[in-house]
Amino acid sequence: MNRRIKQVWLLAILSSFLLIGLQTYWLYNSVTYSMGEMGKKNAEKAEQAIVTYQTNIGAAVKEKSHIGYVVTAYFSDYKSPCTTVCSPLDTDTIIGGVVYSKPGFGNVMEKRDTFDLRETDSNNSFDCLNTYITYQLTRFDKAHFDRFISRKLGNDFIGAEMKTGKHRLWQTRIVEPPTLFHHEMLVEVPFNPIQYQSMQMRMQVPMLPILKGMMWQMIGSLLVTIMLLLSIAYLIKVMLLQKKVDKMRSDFVHTMIHELKRPVQTLKMCVSVFSAQKTDEKDENALIMETVREESDNLTAYLAKLREVIRAEEHIPLQITSFDIHAALLNLVAVYRKNRQKEVNVSLDYQRTSDLMIGDRDQLLNVVSNLMENSVKYSGDIVNIHVACRDIGKGEVMISVSDNGIGISSDEQQRVWTKFYRSNTYPDMMQPGIGLGLSFVDMIVKAHGGRKMMQSEVGKGTRISIVIPQHS
Repeated sequence: MNRRIKQVWLLAILSSFLLIGLQTYWLYNSVTYSMGEMGKKNAEKAEQAIVTYQTNIGAAVKEKSHIGYVVTAYFSDYKSPCTTVCSPLDTDTIIGGVVYSKPGFGNVMEKRDTFDLRETDSNNSFDCLNTYITYQLTRFDKAHFDRFISRKLGNDFIGAEMKTGKHRLWQTRIVEPPTLFHHEMLVEVPFNPIQYQSMQMRMQVPMLPILKGMMWQMIGSLLVTIMLLLSIAYLIKVMLLQKKVDKMRSDFVHTMIHELKRPVQTLKMCVSVFSAQKTDEKDENALIMETVREESDNLTAYLAKLREVIRAEEHIPLQITSFDIHAALLNLVAVYRKNRQKEVNVSLDYQRTSDLMIGDRDQLLNVVSNLMENSVKYSGDIVNIHVACRDIGKGEVMISVSDNGIGISSDEQQRVWTKFYRSNTYPDMMQPGIGLGLSFVDMIVKAHGGRKMMQSEVGKGTRISIVIPQHS
């Protein structure tokens, strides 16, 4: 029982840790997913803020500049070259990709650049060309840029840094996504792709909106965890109470057995004294004394069996030895053949190559004796018992006891191994017994690491086999 309680405790604790771990993992993934979505929104905000900045700067350049700038570029996703013009006087006309300047405006300086950008696709080709023109006609002011972006993004904006790389960046990307323990993220936004320039912006991902959005999930998870811990605490409390009750029951049984042994022994002594006197066999007092003696013997046997079951339940260590099983079975057969109340026919079929067996001699013989006793008890006036012992391979020995008794119904064949269980279908309910025999058999076989089998048919008899492994 103690081992089972420890196993249940261990399973309960492991299950609680597993469930709490799963809850934590689920919450972690949910928060991580929410932070990822928030990171995507921040990347879109950063991109939109830079586009707004470039648009405003471009409009100011076009309004104030006295330089006409023409940029032509070849992109892989356009058959014709893309051309963009910045002219304060609106004197340029584009026809078929060719820029024509109207005469009469000689005070306007013109600059022309052509780029081959066919190594990549660009969905914002004209924006890229306009950006290039803007930064050819202006001087980039980092402080002004930071103030402008900070007004657009608010407290989420931490800082920005211009980066010139070896490859052109055409689409916004998240360089460092936010994590549960690091709420900052790094976004790289195309700034002036033609000149390999991009803007790396560090932004703050606030946790408060994420936690507010997950409030009910976190409350539900917390309630489930609390209920789990309370359930486990209640389970442990009940198991401790059960253990205490089991200890009280065990102590009570031990005390009862100890207290009953003395009056029973005294009763048997008195019966023996009276039985030693010469009396007529037909004397009624003699019959009474014989009945008292038999019932005293039955009571002594019940107490001994109850003591054995309690000790086996408390996991008394087995005394494993090597003994002569053949001779031991022969002695048991001889004892049960001397039954004076019924005609008992016992046969032994021994088919082992060796007489030696490894196990607890006394306990194994008690098991076989219990099975033979049940065969005598639950059979008619003529009892036929067949005991067999043989090797079954893999280092195992099988001992079986068969009889011609009343049999056991199929729905009760598992229940008869339970302590104190007695079938209600027995024809003679006055048959002595307290339902401990087969439970004792089950415990001793399990203690040896063996197994049991039952074959029974109502009205035809029962065969019970035990298999005991032979470990050196």
